[in-house]
Amino acid sequence: MKKTTFSLTLLLILCVVSIWAQGPNNSGTYYQAANGKKGEALKTALFNIIKNPDVVSYNGLIDAYHKTDTRTDGKIRDWYSNATNYTWNDRNGNASEGAGWNREHSVPQSWFSEASPMKSDIVHVLPTDCYVNNRRSSFPFGEVGNVTYASNNSYSKLGSCKTPGYSGTVFEPNDEIKGDIARIYFYMVTCYEDRFTNWTKGSATQVFSSDKYQGLDAWCMDMMMRWSKNDPVDAVETARNNAVQEVQGNRNPFVDYPGLEDYVWGSKKEVAFSYDNYNGTGGTIIPPDPNRVEDPVFSPMAGTYKNAVNVTLSCTTTGASIYYTLDGTEPSVNSTLYTTDGINLTETTTIKAVAYLDGMYSTTTTATYVIETGGDEPPVDGEIALNNTFFGVSWNGPKPSNGESSMTGTENGITITYSAGSSANMYCNSEQIRMYGGNELKVESGNGEMVKLEFVTKDSTKELLLLDGGGNIDGYTWTGLANSVTFGAAANHIKMLSVKVTLAIYDPSGIQDINLSTEKKIFDLQGRRVQNPSKGLYIINGRKVILK
Repeated sequence: MKKTTFSLTLLLILCVVSIWAQGPNNSGTYYQAANGKKGEALKTALFNIIKNPDVVSYNGLIDAYHKTDTRTDGKIRDWYSNATNYTWNDRNGNASEGAGWNREHSVPQSWFSEASPMKSDIVHVLPTDCYVNNRRSSFPFGEVGNVTYASNNSYSKLGSCKTPGYSGTVFEPNDEIKGDIARIYFYMVTCYEDRFTNWTKGSATQVFSSDKYQGLDAWCMDMMMRWSKNDPVDAVETARNNAVQEVQGNRNPFVDYPGLEDYVWGSKKEVAFSYDNYNGTGGTIIPPDPNRVEDPVFSPMAGTYKNAVNVTLSCTTTGASIYYTLDGTEPSVNSTLYTTDGINLTETTTIKAVAYLDGMYSTTTTATYVIETGGDEPPVDGEIALNNTFFGVSWNGPKPSNGESSMTGTENGITITYSAGSSANMYCNSEQIRMYGGNELKVESGNGEMVKLEFVTKDSTKELLLLDGGGNIDGYTWTGLANSVTFGAAANHIKMLSVKVTLAIYDPSGIQDINLSTEKKIFDLQGRRVQNPSKGLYIINGRKVILK
């Protein structure tokens, strides 16, 4: 009898431990291997947990942002400007702030030689206004003293650094995202602990430490620690972190555990980390409040969307279940139980959700998703003249002494950037540009992938080089499948008059070069545009169609 009592008691203890042995934000035992670690050992344990993210391709980031960076109104979250209202097609315009958005490497990709997986790690590659992004260039983040440029509403600034320890030009993000940026940098020196000491180009060595434990140079670490404290983790950042795991399989521990940086580098580096019983605000580690169930969090947030959307729900209370309704009634344990598959919405719907644990409910949260019909406008292809009018410059020959080293033009969703690269020479007039050895010409499409680029030139023998984007090049014609392709010249300049652009258009039988204005638009049931669909159920011109 005594033996039976002991066994039952032990079983109850084990059950209680298993219930509480869960990390925050539904992370389960993801961080368990870091339990009990301190300081440098904690950082390395976290590195082994989050390293080698299964990142999407660079082009794949565009679709992934639907999960990670959609505003409540369905528009793009712009990290550098609060004066934009971008839709998913408003890409790559560079004439002014508000003309278009693109992908921004918060750690400039030139610092790590555009290497993978950093190039498309969505934790630090963020959607931003093209123009403001270009003004940032590859300058470090910092705090600006004398302002030389400010975005609309002074949301972002560029100028001389006033932060002690660095005196160069810096880009200062807005106060409301400084903590997010800091935690991104903490992530980068942890996830890439085995790599960042080799990031030596540009200003990298003035930002990153040569010590793999320290991570950031002292001036930058002090600033980032301060930014993180002044702008703590919020629900939007938590929801993005959950979405990041959906996209590439890893998480940012500095978001899941607010104040974790203190345990790695700060005042608590001699305190053992507890993955399932954590308090990042200082003092004695305490368990979660047993008398409260946290509210469910929606991702993406409520708002207006084009086509279908998949909504995921999460709750930071360990062990809580989520119940929801779609008919306007109040949710309870008798309502639909949420599963990790998410909720597919194909029409305007209001979701009401509640979290439940051990007889306790959270408050009911409500989110309305407006699903617009009609889809996107069809893309347009054609021929683009490469001259001073297209690029918006007054040049009439060689680059002036005060001329820009890079210039960009956009037409019908096609953005072309002509830059000096490693050459001192550039040329542009009313008829042509000239590609010298070392120059770069990048062609990007915001309206779908390109299958053919045919350059019209005055030359026939000078070699055009394919620098990035894949595919094949034959003379002055490129063929492949890409959103972005970069070209160079072997040596002597190539006189380029125009480029003919053909976009990829798909139907169930594959790629066809046809009139884009009459082409069908094909989406999967999550509202994503499909390229070369296989067998299955799709939405074509607003109707569900089975492809066999």
